[in-house]
Formats: sequence, C-alpha cells, structure tokens
Amino acid sequence: MSLCVILSQMNRDLILPSIDDPSAIFEFAMTFDGYQAHGSFDACAAAAKTRKRDTLEDIRNELFFACRASRHMQDDQFVTVYAELLPHFERLLGQPD
Repeated sequence: MSLCVILSQMNRDLILPSIDDPSAIFEFAMTFDGYQAHGSFDACAAAAKTRKRDTLEDIRNELFFACRASRHMQDDQFVTVYAELLPHFERLLGQPD
C-alpha cells in the first residue's frame, strides 16, 4: 500500500481537537509522523518551514513539526500554530467554521 493511500485513509476520519485543549492538540499532531512522511528530519523541517498549506499532509506536517519543536523548547507555541492552521484544516476537511 502506498504512502499516499495510507495518508488518505488517515485523513478521512480526522476529528479536530478543541483549541482549548493543548494535550488533545499534541496528541492529534502526533498521529501524523512527519519524519516518516518526508523521509527524514531535515526534509520534514524544510517542508514545515515552507508553510505551504495546500494539502492535509502540508498542514499536518507543519503542526507535527511545531509540536516537536515545542516539546524540545518546553513551550506551548504549537497551540498558536494550531490556531493558525485550524481554518485550513476546516477548509480541507470540509468542516464548518
């Protein structure tokens, strides 16, 4: 099974966490492995830093990387990133605002 098919299946049933629940946001972000999806830490980081937001993979990777960075820096910046990405998730998933 190709990575694209697996990602498509994973994205079909996404339930977005509340903006008020950092633990749920972090857990949600960790359901996507940007390192595996992009093949390496460097490729994942480069993709996240482009802030390309055309696909669910783009925004899931950006959130994944923000969460990993927040864990490393021991901050909650990933919540701000999630708030910024939430409208993109809703658009791409066809969910109402």
